[in-house]
Amino acid sequence: MSKIRVSAPGKVILHGEHSVVYDKLAVAASLGLRTRLEYCEEGAGLRVEFGDLGLTQCYNFKDVHQLLSTQIPLTQPTAYYNLTHPELLDHDKITEIVEKFVDLNRHEPKQRQALVSFFYLFFAIVGSTDSNLSDGFKLAVRSDLTVGAGTGSSASFAVAIAAFLLHFVKVKKFKSKNLYKSLDLNVDNLQNFDTTELDLVSKWAFQSERIIHGTPSGVDNTICTFGGLVSFRKGTRPQKITLSSKITLILIDTNTPRDTKTLVGKVATKRAKYRPIIDAILDAMDHTTISALDYFQKMETSDVSGETYDALGELADLNQNLLRCLGVSHPKLDQACEILATFGLHCKLTGAGGGGCAICVVPPSVKGVEKAITELKLNGFGAVLTDLGGCGVRVD
Repeated sequence: MSKIRVSAPGKVILHGEHSVVYDKLAVAASLGLRTRLEYCEEGAGLRVEFGDLGLTQCYNFKDVHQLLSTQIPLTQPTAYYNLTHPELLDHDKITEIVEKFVDLNRHEPKQRQALVSFFYLFFAIVGSTDSNLSDGFKLAVRSDLTVGAGTGSSASFAVAIAAFLLHFVKVKKFKSKNLYKSLDLNVDNLQNFDTTELDLVSKWAFQSERIIHGTPSGVDNTICTFGGLVSFRKGTRPQKITLSSKITLILIDTNTPRDTKTLVGKVATKRAKYRPIIDAILDAMDHTTISALDYFQKMETSDVSGETYDALGELADLNQNLLRCLGVSHPKLDQACEILATFGLHCKLTGAGGGGCAICVVPPSVKGVEKAITELKLNGFGAVLTDLGGCGVRVD
């Protein structure tokens, strides 16, 4: 084995951002834009290249082996743990161990987050096995997604890493260390991931998302793992929606950075101060999402009518205005909505808001989409036409 290639899609939340944190419904879909990871055996240590973050870092195997030999902090006895049980990890203690290994002072914030996320998964997964790494290797990650723009870049990254590590353990046929529960993986299927493995990849990616987002909803890692279009409510299994026709989307990048954790905290603070008002907004967002889901589900069984796209456009406008009421929009997001409205299109933010990205579902009947994209670009936006609902994480 000289190379392994894995890729995972980005995602957009179509409806339900912020409200999903408070147990409301969300609808999300994978993007045609992906994060790609390549493992290549070379050199004499571990080399990570996160090209989109301008990061290349080398680690010698002496330090790597020392990390992997450290006992993994757990909330239950070691006999209950193997890599199929990420829920048993002591998250804070593992993060502390990994942060010391990474040496946070040497890197920029986004580089630090990426390294901690990678080594968290590497330590807790590979460190639970009898691995005896001797062949040097390079791990290169590149993405079509803009970092921190609301398109699931961190989740796509985490899913790609978790899927690679699971596949790596299978290919190498590693077993659990003696102190941990024995491991039984399907090593005969190396072409892709079965449903059980996808569930596991999503759970591991969620652990990584906790490092970056604090209290993630679980939507991002779910959609980046499984792909397609799903409805999702916190604490329940995602429900997949099969589309009978392709949905085209304009993805608009405001080129305005924002921080998800800060924006989620902003909503929580406002809710604590104005609880009845904010809860009414969150309930309205839930009803908006439920209505949108009803129209998406109609796409499973019938040709999509103009009436369906009209309704989805109206619901996008409603949701955008509710998000404005929560205080998570941004002047650039509002400007994008205004520009697209002149072309008869409907736009809303996606993700945390405060900048980042916006989305616009394009009805097949609408003409002049390229002119709309040109106008967005002339006003300083990034804009790309892509499809919704592509496949999830895969071995390439």
